[in-house]
Amino acid sequence: MAGDSWTGKTVLVTGALGFIGSHFVEQLAASGATVLGLHRSSKPELEEDLGALPGVSLFGVDLLDHAELRFAFRHFAPGIDAVVHCAALDGNASFKRTHSAEILDTNLRTTSNLLGCVRDFGVARLVLLSSSEALAGHGPVPVTEEQATRRSLQASDNGYVLSKIFGEVLAEQFQQQYGTRVHLVRPTNVFGPRDSFGGTRSRVIPAMISRLESGEEIEIWGDGSQTRSFVYVTDLVRASLELVESGRYPALNVATTGEISMLELARQIAAVTGRHERVRVDPARPGGAASQVMDTSRLHDLISFRPLSLREGLVETVRWFRDSTAADRSPRGKAISVSQG
Repeated sequence: MAGDSWTGKTVLVTGALGFIGSHFVEQLAASGATVLGLHRSSKPELEEDLGALPGVSLFGVDLLDHAELRFAFRHFAPGIDAVVHCAALDGNASFKRTHSAEILDTNLRTTSNLLGCVRDFGVARLVLLSSSEALAGHGPVPVTEEQATRRSLQASDNGYVLSKIFGEVLAEQFQQQYGTRVHLVRPTNVFGPRDSFGGTRSRVIPAMISRLESGEEIEIWGDGSQTRSFVYVTDLVRASLELVESGRYPALNVATTGEISMLELARQIAAVTGRHERVRVDPARPGGAASQVMDTSRLHDLISFRPLSLREGLVETVRWFRDSTAADRSPRGKAISVSQG
């Protein structure tokens, strides 16, 4: 597929109604692909919007049900050229801490079931959406794609991190034993339209936006000095597809250039929303790693577009949130999707 357009290709996307998966469906359809979108939960408005796109078909399939997934592949095969695996159980820091076993079990079983089908039904390529957290650990900073810090895995009670690490390891083992072509994509913190803006699935940027728009206070765990990098969701999708098209690299870090402290992030969001800055830090609560910096030199060597800056992405995300909130109050409404489709 390297060097070819997506026109005429058939691509199966898991988590097709989720935050990231729905953007893959849109971009692939716009690129001329036939898209088979698998989803577990139902989001009627989003299903209607995505299902109306040319070449898109959506199917309710539970990846945890091995027999159901194999039945779906048997129906689609041998026409699938590539699989993009976006489905994952995720959430905010509190949800990850209190649902660690559920997250690890769910994410590992869905990835294992999918890899088995990719192997058994002869799918040529798999794009695995991993995470920058799979490379977390001791080692040089910024972290490159090749630095195997996860190979010296230490004991962890974070089921999400473990699921991403073991998911990568399993995919690499499938590649070595069965010849499955795997493209690993490791995004840092992803944000943008259709993310979850409330509840236990809400990540840091949508949570901050939602609280400020509601006139509430932002609470930052730790002292606020911890830094993170971010990536706008459509930039992640475009970079992932160009990784496959080029065939040049087996793995790719995806993030905006630079990093920002949590305290400064809250201030930027307040400026973009035009809301009064109401921020409280809680040093007694765990703030996570002091820094998570990814080396993005490969990304900028590969892609043919300029990624949005953090501020540009925040402007677009706030605009979508306000439009969506207004639509929720209309007779038709527009649902806000969660992180797992």
